[in-house]
Amino acid sequence: MSAKRTSKQTSRSVRRVLVTRATEQAPDLTQALHKLGFEPVVVPTIEIVAPPSFAALDQAIAELDHVDYLILTSVNSVTAFFDRLTALGLDVNALAKLQTVAVGPKSAEAITARGVKADLVPEDYRAEGVVALLKEQVSGKRLLYPKAALARDLITAELTAVGAEVIAPVAYASAVPADAAENLRMALVDGLDLLTFTASSTVQNFVDLLSAENLRLAKQIPVASIGPLTSATAEKLGFTVVIEPDNATLDDMVEAIEKYASGTE
Repeated sequence: MSAKRTSKQTSRSVRRVLVTRATEQAPDLTQALHKLGFEPVVVPTIEIVAPPSFAALDQAIAELDHVDYLILTSVNSVTAFFDRLTALGLDVNALAKLQTVAVGPKSAEAITARGVKADLVPEDYRAEGVVALLKEQVSGKRLLYPKAALARDLITAELTAVGAEVIAPVAYASAVPADAAENLRMALVDGLDLLTFTASSTVQNFVDLLSAENLRLAKQIPVASIGPLTSATAEKLGFTVVIEPDNATLDDMVEAIEKYASGTE
């Protein structure tokens, strides 16, 4: 696993690492950083919330008998979908006749924890990978894609273009935690050696939460990004991305951070 940027092979002073993931998702990253001797500073810049209405998702679940593929592109979508399935009085038997697609290993693990096997996982753990995996086999098929409110339109547009019927109800939304601005200001005052971002929304919210002066200071801190889309957002907003793992997974990002800090990337 390599860092996105290469530089002189010397160790770097990385101790305090900012974690911007949602509260319920932060422990995996913080525990991994702790084990490597870093000091995680947890300031979620995003929280997962229910959508304004579950009507579209509920309707889609009611019609599962007519669905050929279920596409779940994050642990959040797994949680939202299965929680709603249960709320409607259904269980995993309702998925017996369809193919379940997980965007990557973490989503696949979350699906397995719900008692269902992920039938398909792309090599590229992004929406682009899902499209590449499915585009040759979904013409004339009905796909259920429970998505985030701010999700890109890529899966819907690309798979519709090859003849699939894509049902894409909003399963969850996001918001900025009420105390995030003050907590972030305090973290910057105390000092940070590395910022971590695992989604474009965490970067954008981070920027929106800071005053102009604090943002100027924050942009001097190197960034570890989970993948190319998040990196593109961070760089567009003026940050310097020094770490981007070859595969867009949390484990690979942690490994890349370790190698960056030791100067062995």
